[in-house]
Amino acid sequence: METVLFITDLHTGSRIPELAGAREGAATLGLHIEEIEVQRLEHPIGEVLKYWKPSGCILEGSSNLLPPKRAFGRLPLVHIDPDDRMLKAPGITAVENDNASIAEIAHRELCRTDCENFAFVGWSRRVKWSREREDRFARLLFESGRKCAILEDPWTFGNKNDFFERLAPFIKSVPKPCGIFAANDDVASVVLDVCRELGVSVPGDASVVGVDDDPNFCDNLRPSLTSVRPDFRRAGKLAVEMLARRMHDNSAPPEVVKFAPLGITSRLSTRRLAVVGKRVADALDLIRREACSGLKAADVVKAMGVTERLAETRFKRAVGHKITEEISAVRLERALELLRDPNQGIGPIANMCGWDTEAYMKRLFKKKFGMTMREWRAANAGRRG
Repeated sequence: METVLFITDLHTGSRIPELAGAREGAATLGLHIEEIEVQRLEHPIGEVLKYWKPSGCILEGSSNLLPPKRAFGRLPLVHIDPDDRMLKAPGITAVENDNASIAEIAHRELCRTDCENFAFVGWSRRVKWSREREDRFARLLFESGRKCAILEDPWTFGNKNDFFERLAPFIKSVPKPCGIFAANDDVASVVLDVCRELGVSVPGDASVVGVDDDPNFCDNLRPSLTSVRPDFRRAGKLAVEMLARRMHDNSAPPEVVKFAPLGITSRLSTRRLAVVGKRVADALDLIRREACSGLKAADVVKAMGVTERLAETRFKRAVGHKITEEISAVRLERALELLRDPNQGIGPIANMCGWDTEAYMKRLFKKKFGMTMREWRAANAGRRG
């Protein structure tokens, strides 16, 4: 079996689903994937290549962290989301985010709120993915006769204190209510911190959308963060398929393929509620965090600190449905996420999503979507490629 090295700067964030996607694709192609984290290497990359004797490599990370291309000789290479410097290199083959589509999804989400003013908080115009998201978002607003305030280079890389100091006057200056699209979830988290410090309510005075949609991160921000979900798993699968073609024909012309986002996970940062106080907002965040851990409506009522009747009244007035329905909605969202993974068995999903019995979950799923879980997986299999 031929070996492919998946070389990354660190096994975190998007790298994890990208690696899973690469392994999924490799399994169908009869390839073995070995992950190499360059920051933990104890030997030069040349020795690693000599040991593994790979037939090709997938490179995930920025050009200042990964080994130089010359270190790989004539080995076929495919990059995932390369930076500007890499993309300028001749003959590069790569998979990259469809940043225009990401901006379009964020635009649609923010336009569903009652915001009439909009802003973009970028990472840096020097970075292609941030620049492309900014340009498309601003263009969409311009085409609809709206303006977009832009903070293009808000920080010195790695210095969040500097970012905070530059972002605060910017947030103050934007008319409210304002819809803010942040270049990614890291940027969005600082936006939320600044809004909290300034007394700008989210949602209320501002609605905020980020990108990357790591539930462990987004669900635990205050308020929880609405985020566009890139299909990182698809990126990994595409990368290994492209690499396999180059392994069999290294004279194949270079190509750069974009992978589209899966959609958006709407959380409290864009949830414009008719009548909402801190108790309901905290209840929504609790449900988002704990619904799949067996949370009951009684737990939510207890956390709200009022009677069951008053809790249900306030919750339904703000959200439009009962506490139990909100818990089920979050669980079903997680169930769909699990069903998109072809390697995930259907049987354990009920327990993984917080339901007591598989039979109850299956009845609820069919009532909601009009098909069984197996039928839904078959109908949506093509969306993951």
